[in-house]
Amino acid sequence: MMRLIEFECRGQRLALPLACVRRAVPCAEPAPLPGAGAIVLGVLNVAGEMVVVVDVGRRLGLAPAPLDPAQQILVAELSGFLAGIVVDRIHGVTERDPAQLFPGEVGAAPYVAGMVRLEDGLCLVVEPGRFLFADECASLSGALAGAAHGGIHAPA
Repeated sequence: MMRLIEFECRGQRLALPLACVRRAVPCAEPAPLPGAGAIVLGVLNVAGEMVVVVDVGRRLGLAPAPLDPAQQILVAELSGFLAGIVVDRIHGVTERDPAQLFPGEVGAAPYVAGMVRLEDGLCLVVEPGRFLFADECASLSGALAGAAHGGIHAPA
């Protein structure tokens, strides 16, 4: 069985393997991170660690939306980075049989490991190692290196 944390972002149900998730924190406005790429909203200091905040809505191809204090940030290891995903609602931890996943290749994006059929629709299971694309990882690495040298401090 796979343990997943299921959440909702702008009307889309998604899940991440629980093993890659560290915690959920209240939404906060991140500090800008110049050159990090369009999916990156900025950085936050979470318990002394710099967390790159990403907008999963943008990954889904949706227009940018302002942050809402009612949202939360799921802190997880994504594509080699400590990242925070802005979510509208966390549904909780579930156990799913991997054999019941529809293959991610069936009309899904490269960051989707598979899909789970729910009573009210589908849940996309995100593959954490493929969430950020190669060009995004390169931009983000450069931006983080520049921030470290420039003395940018992420807000707590």
